[in-house]
Amino acid sequence: MIQKPTAKTQIQKILDIHGGKTATQATIRLLKDPLLKGQKPALEFISKNWRDPLRPALMSLACEAVGGKPEETEEVAVAMSLMNLSFYLWDDIIDQAPNRLFKPTMFGKFGEASTLIMGGLASAKAFTILNQAKLDQTKRETVIELFWKMWTKMAEAETSSIQARSKEYSAKDKLTKIETEAAANLETCLKIGATIGNGSETEIEHLGKYGLLIGVILELQHDIQVSLNLTLELGNKIKTSAYPYTLLWAKEHNSELKKNLQEAIDEKTVKPKKIEIIIKEILVAKAQDRIEKTIKKLSKHAIKELEIIEKNGATRALQVFAEAQAQAFREIL
Repeated sequence: MIQKPTAKTQIQKILDIHGGKTATQATIRLLKDPLLKGQKPALEFISKNWRDPLRPALMSLACEAVGGKPEETEEVAVAMSLMNLSFYLWDDIIDQAPNRLFKPTMFGKFGEASTLIMGGLASAKAFTILNQAKLDQTKRETVIELFWKMWTKMAEAETSSIQARSKEYSAKDKLTKIETEAAANLETCLKIGATIGNGSETEIEHLGKYGLLIGVILELQHDIQVSLNLTLELGNKIKTSAYPYTLLWAKEHNSELKKNLQEAIDEKTVKPKKIEIIIKEILVAKAQDRIEKTIKKLSKHAIKELEIIEKNGATRALQVFAEAQAQAFREIL
């Protein structure tokens, strides 16, 4: 009997086919720069621990979906990936996160100053590559404007998040932040890909909405992993008041969890036993059911956004990518 591939396998195959080559280029672009020889240890660490096929794949597929040549997105996709690296590094500083996904972060291994510098170098390199990309003047101006809008939205979302740590932060507030960052990130990727592919305004708008919805789905998947401590970050998130959405929602629907969370905050360190209790109370609140229901709804909306695009191999890949997300969530749990 032939075993059906997992949703994770399906998703990874799409990412590798359409974004793997560009992701590899992005990981070594800084490492190969002769002017950055003095930063070699940090760059080697990044090249071994960071890879982003998601943004290049979605940008390439958006371009192809509207009849464009996906290879024309490669340099802009490298720039987008390096921009995302900047956000990734700076986010670790903001969250004071020494580890992520069972691995030390650059912040944890090299400290705040080096991480801050590397984030700046990555974003500077991204804009250099973007300015050198082979685009006509109209497309270049549009793409640069989309990049800048992404930066301002990301900055606004992070600023609001930091300010909220000193006051009561609701699940609704956190979901708004997730939606804002998704809009600033994957929505931008899809819009840029469709722009390079000469898509119509309507096609660009619908593919952008698809990217926003997929971005929220992926953030929610990661969010519940953090909330159930599957990434070993929950204790640090509690101590820095950087609460994930799942935890905030469960806290609002489970008074026992709210009490245990306050006890954890009052302690010098969050003990493993307390984390176990908090996870149990999250599950008692049925937060996982709430997230799964939301992901299914978002997935259906994402697929609907593809209906106005002419059917081809790229739109089918985007549809499969969206359809697989609910099953991928169940596989996480």
